[in-house]
Amino acid sequence: MIATPIGNLSDLSLRALETISDCDELWCEDTRHTQNLLNAMKIEHKRLRRVDQHTPVDEIRQLLKKVEEQGQHIGVVTDAGTPGISDPGAKVVELVTTFPGIRLEPIPGPSAVSSVLSVVGLEQNSFSFQGFFPRETPAALELLTLLQDDPLHRSFVFFESPNRIRATLELLASWSKGLEFTPKFFLAKEMSKIHETFYTGLGSDFLEHLLHQAFDERGEWVLVLLIPKDYVKNKKDQESWELTLECLISAGISTKDASSLISGRFSIAKKLAYAAALEIQKKMKNNEREA
Repeated sequence: MIATPIGNLSDLSLRALETISDCDELWCEDTRHTQNLLNAMKIEHKRLRRVDQHTPVDEIRQLLKKVEEQGQHIGVVTDAGTPGISDPGAKVVELVTTFPGIRLEPIPGPSAVSSVLSVVGLEQNSFSFQGFFPRETPAALELLTLLQDDPLHRSFVFFESPNRIRATLELLASWSKGLEFTPKFFLAKEMSKIHETFYTGLGSDFLEHLLHQAFDERGEWVLVLLIPKDYVKNKKDQESWELTLECLISAGISTKDASSLISGRFSIAKKLAYAAALEIQKKMKNNEREA
């Protein structure tokens, strides 16, 4: 599974070049796109086969059976980025697991997800990759409702196409207006390419301002939605982490360590968790005195 550049051809690793040269055949999302890459890298006489989302499962099984029987060395590439991340490569990987004689090997490299997160500045290490943003408005709003109440993550990454980006930003602007918190948005366009552009701002005001500008919608987009860590989603959620925090402190864990654990587990601000820990510790000491 060979990662290829998401834009700048110089991002293709030496290992990827060597692997492509050593493969008996390349399975591609689009053979024309891959041929252009091979031409740029001056790699000749490579057999290309299109294997994408439209390739029947039975056909892929037959190809894998041949790979297993003949001991072929196959490279799987997509048009850009790491195979298996919102692209047809995932279908191949799923089927390979049913062939014990075939060994999977990742050749790491460019990924739009890791690239965008490296410049966002996450407040916490965890994030959730959601793939392409839902096309239909009801499905999109349902997903956003679920994400804002996610107990584990506050950072969400989406892909979006140039022909859908404006509609998606309009929906997010409308959604942002009725919230109890102000979400932060980070938009990346054409990463690693000549026209690489980043936009970042808070809430519906930022999105509406961007939409009123004559910004260039062309190119591939990555959208990051950031929900504030100190947003307490509901009373039940607050009771849950406060009870867990009390149990940790009762078990002898320091307020500092307990609040740090709670902050990471429930995705809330450390200051909020630490303040609650001090309050719990104070109540526990008062109860001890009264006893």
